[in-house]
Amino acid sequence: MPKRGTAVSNTSHSPSQLIRREIKLPLQSNQYTEFLLSLVDRGIHPRRTYAPRLVHSIYLDTIEFDDYFDNVSGISHREKIRIRWYDEKVELMALEVKSKKNKVSGKRVIDIRNPDQIIPTSRCGLHALLRLNRSILPQALFSSYRLALEVEYVRSYFELSPHIRMTIDRNIQYRKLSPHRGLRMKRSPVDHVVEFKYPVDNEMDFRDLLREIPFRTFRHSKYVVGMDTVTIG
Repeated sequence: MPKRGTAVSNTSHSPSQLIRREIKLPLQSNQYTEFLLSLVDRGIHPRRTYAPRLVHSIYLDTIEFDDYFDNVSGISHREKIRIRWYDEKVELMALEVKSKKNKVSGKRVIDIRNPDQIIPTSRCGLHALLRLNRSILPQALFSSYRLALEVEYVRSYFELSPHIRMTIDRNIQYRKLSPHRGLRMKRSPVDHVVEFKYPVDNEMDFRDLLREIPFRTFRHSKYVVGMDTVTIG
């Protein structure tokens, strides 16, 4: 098996990668209302940049769930691999390799062809989609990775300043992709996930903008929360 952390992505960031900080704020409904009021109290008025979208993600992991355990253990250099599409546009999919090293996040995106509009929620569907795109995908996907989790949520998009973006995820649901579990979606124990995204050079701008917001940020992974939810539940 390839060495952990290098199976799909390189350790160095290529020019095509998106490099940024991602700060997450998981909130329950009452906290979410308080958070919105705290923005208004401080004169922060988020500007909507896109219409809300339904986000679908299929996470892949090794047989031993290495990516899951790397995240739980807080390994400084780790990655997650997923197939993503928006709304019902299954003909427009992408393979995303998300990496994190020393609190800096990177994302490499590979657009994949899906002329047959395959939904990769089964082993056959995944293999068919990967075969269609074999020439452009990392070969480790074909030998070391398998279906792990389906995630679905509604995402809203905002801008707080020219360099600081904010997304808000709600109606988060999970489904384990395994022949041994049922197909029912399970709701997340977290009602909303607010995420701030900005270039690493704008760290002080972010701190100045939100330093008085009365909430603490936490390390939060939908993949980890989802796996815990569908396994324990």
